[in-house]
Amino acid sequence: MATESSSQLLIQATFEQLRELEHWVAQLGAEFLLSPSVVHHIDLCLTELVSNLIHYGYPDGKPGMVRIRFWREPERIVIRVEDDGTPFDPTAYVSASLPTSLAEADTGGRGIRLVRHFADEVHHLGSASGNQLTLVFRSPGTVAERQPL
Repeated sequence: MATESSSQLLIQATFEQLRELEHWVAQLGAEFLLSPSVVHHIDLCLTELVSNLIHYGYPDGKPGMVRIRFWREPERIVIRVEDDGTPFDPTAYVSASLPTSLAEADTGGRGIRLVRHFADEVHHLGSASGNQLTLVFRSPGTVAERQPL
């Protein structure tokens, strides 16, 4: 994994740690000059994934650990989420069809759909010891690239 620049965060899989995740993503945006839309996409994807992990990844109620790695390459941003939760492959998950009315709408079940929409690639590796999910955002653009010379 050749990287141009990188950062990582290690958090416990609890709702209280979502604030730490949000701050880390904001710091990435500032440090790596990411455009606001890319920061928003990364934040949304990671919040959805970690929230799902907290809800479903630890059925015994004992939270585990989540390591999130970020690296930037010339044409893409790569984020790897590693956890020690119940193995689950979101790339194989079949999303329910979208509701046709508000009466049919449910409050949940859209996180994986959002991740698939905002990340250009999603890859999963699972094992008995947990999951490794890799998100790729292509041609991310930076604040510096958007400013006139």
